[in-house]
Amino acid sequence: MRGSINLKKIFLKGYLIKNLGDDLFIKIISERYPQVVFDAYSLKKYNKNIFKQKNLNLYFFENFITKVINMLFFKMGIKKSITREMKNDYLATVIIGGSLFIETEKFNSSKYLNYNYKFIRPYYILGSNFGPYFTQEYLEVNKENIIKKAEDVCFRDNSSYILFNDLNNVRIASDVVFSMDLSHIKITEEDKVVISVIDCCRKVNPKYKIGYENKIIELIKYFIKKDYNITLMSFCKSEGDEEVIERIIKKFNNQQKNKIKKHFYRGDINEAINELACSKIIIGTRFHANILGLKLNKTIIPIAYSDKTINVLKDMNFKGKIFDIRKLEDFNITKITDQDLSYKIEIKEQVESANQHFYKLDKLLKETD
Repeated sequence: MRGSINLKKIFLKGYLIKNLGDDLFIKIISERYPQVVFDAYSLKKYNKNIFKQKNLNLYFFENFITKVINMLFFKMGIKKSITREMKNDYLATVIIGGSLFIETEKFNSSKYLNYNYKFIRPYYILGSNFGPYFTQEYLEVNKENIIKKAEDVCFRDNSSYILFNDLNNVRIASDVVFSMDLSHIKITEEDKVVISVIDCCRKVNPKYKIGYENKIIELIKYFIKKDYNITLMSFCKSEGDEEVIERIIKKFNNQQKNKIKKHFYRGDINEAINELACSKIIIGTRFHANILGLKLNKTIIPIAYSDKTINVLKDMNFKGKIFDIRKLEDFNITKITDQDLSYKIEIKEQVESANQHFYKLDKLLKETD
């Protein structure tokens, strides 16, 4: 493909840090357009076999020298050092990911724009939600300087969409992962519960760490009593999932440990999905543990750590049990009913909607054939 005269090239921006949910985005978009070459930078080194697609090139950007340079540039409010993204003749830049717009405590608009969103070509933003944000400034800076200037923005939840629905280039569709083809996956229902975890210190707030991990321990004991096997699943090593799992397992005796298995995602997407596919119930702290659970027609019991999970499920009219890390006083495992353990929801509408994220991008790539 590299030698093709009419090669179509897209610069792809995503959260490439070996996080299962974000890796799914990259897999989906590169498989959707096999005639297009995608170049992207990763924050972690990826084995060449992780993504099977020959049209996807990953460049590991963060070596020691570039880390130092980028740190200095960030402090000065300057765009990252000269990169392939700036040099090459790409048709467009596509930013694809879930939580792309999160306000930090030390938000500085000029540094934020120069460092993150300074594009030299048309750009598309797909699959995201907006927030959490805390100030009107953050909302307005993103609206006027990023959202409004994009060729196309497609959010995954109504709460984000209504913030910008006065703009003609803003749309809404279900989460991108609902569009994923899982026809090659064998789906069974063993007496197994998969529990995806997060590190509260990294993902929400350290004050919830002890309470949350104790609740996971309670859940494991609850399901062991019901004679389920348990898989504790890490979606992202870099964000501390594996450390949490190791801490939790230490709390159990040897007999209990025989019922508990660990699954660490390290880049094998099919292996991770197969682990979910043979379960009966998925307890999802990770957002995409719940989306994959629904896609695989499993019973899910979400544990929300931000409103993004609650908002997306609300849009679906989800009626199942939802726990919230931020409301530990209501996180009462004894309230789980037999109905909660068998509740399922039809997602045909979401599958059809999810493909609409690519509506404008489809037109762009088709017009340039």
